[in-house]
Amino acid sequence: MRTTMMAIAVFSLLGTACAAGTKASASAKATQYAKYSMDNGYFSCSVPSDWELKREKDKDEEYKIYEIELVAPRSGKVPTTIFVSYYAKDNEDFNDHNDFIARNSKNAFGETSNAREQYGPVKDITLGGRKGFSLSRERSVFLHPESKSDESAQKKEKLYIVPAKEGFFVLHFSAEKALFDANLKVFEKVAASFKGKP
Repeated sequence: MRTTMMAIAVFSLLGTACAAGTKASASAKATQYAKYSMDNGYFSCSVPSDWELKREKDKDEEYKIYEIELVAPRSGKVPTTIFVSYYAKDNEDFNDHNDFIARNSKNAFGETSNAREQYGPVKDITLGGRKGFSLSRERSVFLHPESKSDESAQKKEKLYIVPAKEGFFVLHFSAEKALFDANLKVFEKVAASFKGKP
């Protein structure tokens, strides 16, 4: 009986030590960041090493939108992503930063609120010593738009827009609403490290 009790105590201590080791290991594996610099010195920022970095370089020149996409290692029903983009003045999508804000701060019908979408007000910000704007929105998105399925998820987004002499920058964070807060600090770290051409 005494031997059994000692064995239980030893296993209990080992379990506690393993749990502590796992916790220490997890904190030691806190997100690491590496510096990323876009071609032509358009922008630089820190990117999380455990997020996948994607870039379609061949489309940059074609559309005059130079961007990277960062995809979180763990996501919900919709991917958790961060886009860092430079829209050159002759880009294919927007006339300028005002056009971008106007088209992204409300839906196609000019609404800022309905049963599926909520758009927050546009706010003034300072990012890296530069004046800019932020906007936020929540939208219900269909998970299988190519099918008859009506399965959807609530998506939450935060965007920073920074004007430049020729064009503008956009930092865009998107996640399923339930995972938004857990990943927001990564976005803010990327944004805090951001530097763009004048």
